[in-house]
Amino acid sequence: MTYFSRLQSIALAAALLLAAGAPALAQTCGQDYVIQDGDSLAKIAAKVYGKSTQWTLIFYANQDRVGSGQSLLVPGLAIRIPCLEGGTPKLPEAATIEAQAPTPPAPPPLSSEIKRIQFLTATDYAPFTDASLPNGGMITDVVNTAMGALKKDSNSSFDFSISWVNDWAAHLNPLLVSRAFDMGFPWYKPNCQAFEDLDTNAKFRCQKFFFSNPVFEEQVLVFVKKDSPITMANENELVGKKLCRPAGYWTFDLDDNGRNWVKEKKVILLSPPTIEECMKLVAEGSVDAVPVNELSGRAAMVHLDLTDKLRVIDKPLAILTLHVIIAKAHPNARTMLYYVNTALDKLKASGNYDTIVEKHLQQFWDSQTQQAPKATSQKTPPKTTDDKSATETAAASSGTAKK
Repeated sequence: MTYFSRLQSIALAAALLLAAGAPALAQTCGQDYVIQDGDSLAKIAAKVYGKSTQWTLIFYANQDRVGSGQSLLVPGLAIRIPCLEGGTPKLPEAATIEAQAPTPPAPPPLSSEIKRIQFLTATDYAPFTDASLPNGGMITDVVNTAMGALKKDSNSSFDFSISWVNDWAAHLNPLLVSRAFDMGFPWYKPNCQAFEDLDTNAKFRCQKFFFSNPVFEEQVLVFVKKDSPITMANENELVGKKLCRPAGYWTFDLDDNGRNWVKEKKVILLSPPTIEECMKLVAEGSVDAVPVNELSGRAAMVHLDLTDKLRVIDKPLAILTLHVIIAKAHPNARTMLYYVNTALDKLKASGNYDTIVEKHLQQFWDSQTQQAPKATSQKTPPKTTDDKSATETAAASSGTAKK
């Protein structure tokens, strides 16, 4: 896992984890602390500084000990707990952060065949893509900023656009497969290396599309009732249980790593239209658990005021990555993918990627804390099917896009 993917995972944990229920840490600043099982930087920062959001101070203060590509959260590792100066964390300047990561080479001039790249996304997937969010949401902001910098570096020899088509079911097929648009985002990548173990929808995605380098990484966590006996000490606790995941959400993680829970009907899977309905079902005891991506799950739990009735098991069921995708049949697929990856690498090396991600996560969770009136139903783009015709696939599709 790269430095930036680890950073965004820790950023996600820091933004979401609450210190409630965590054992008190006999720890003060200016000392070393030995990481224990179950620790997170957010929990440590909450006990030392009183704010979980100060995790970044600890992270940057320890890069000399572990290197920029390694995790601090290794049990037994001693990490430095710095003191705040004037109550405000002193983070490295952007130039310092940039120096910590290799700077990718400047991209060569774009192919003369590529005059414009048309990106496709849709709304209703906060905080990643939503037309009502600042800069269109986190992933939209990342793509727009990265490609804008690439355009500038190329002396505007090409242009790009981001279009909103609010029908996720149509994105993979027909819009991207038929090349009505060049590239789409954000989409989860199945474990294509275990192709034979995938369901039809995931196989279609692996067969038909190239994926960019990861743009963001998030966890699938399990949401259960407060008094549920499920602990996920062993994931087989979910075998034979009633699970809930909204219609249109991906299911390949439930079959991954030899689980085959859906494929072999080892679990009963209910699929109501929205994540809120799943949360209501688990709160009333109609289902045993809701395994879903952390951001959507926590947002729905807060929106429904179920935080006193539900709990989240912090052990991830899966780690999924969001990507920009392009149809393999696109004549400029590899070239366009190269430039997207180059633009993303440069954005990350500059430190601007981290700034964008943290800004959007903070805005998202602030809105949840304030109980914003807008519902966060988190509809997901549909999974597409195998080699059916475009018309048949679009009609039958009920999978996920971004999810």
